[in-house]
Amino acid sequence: MEIIGSDRRFTMDGTRILSHLTGFIRGKRRFPSDPAPVLLGLAGFDGKLKFLNPAWGKILGYPAQELLDRPLRELMQQHGQAAVALVDRLLAEDSFDPMEFGLRCQDGTFKWFLWHRRFDSEHQAIFIAGYDITEQKSGEIASLLRSYEGPKRADAAV
Repeated sequence: MEIIGSDRRFTMDGTRILSHLTGFIRGKRRFPSDPAPVLLGLAGFDGKLKFLNPAWGKILGYPAQELLDRPLRELMQQHGQAAVALVDRLLAEDSFDPMEFGLRCQDGTFKWFLWHRRFDSEHQAIFIAGYDITEQKSGEIASLLRSYEGPKRADAAV
């Protein structure tokens, strides 16, 4: 597995643990038949990205080196306090309960991801894995809009 990192001391452990994490998460993911690439990474407890697999560049469009040592919240769809709260939640919970949040692509668009994480207190880091759920999320939003617009049109007709 290729991994791009900013700190050599994590390279061997990071590769081994990311490989382990990938296997674990593939067994638990909600979309087992989806062959889409998975964003795998290592974030420090400060929220900065330390290691990334090549899928980050392929999916988001940024050169992976540009994302290293960058706070995850800078890429998030949410801004300000909402982004800080999501990153705090990501960093505070030692759980495999998935979280959903969007990331900004280099072209300015946003993609939604379902995130799983695992803490590594020895390295003071969090291993993260994100699955692109943009298509599913777009469908959910469209459905919500239709359910909102239906009663609105009925009220306008009265």
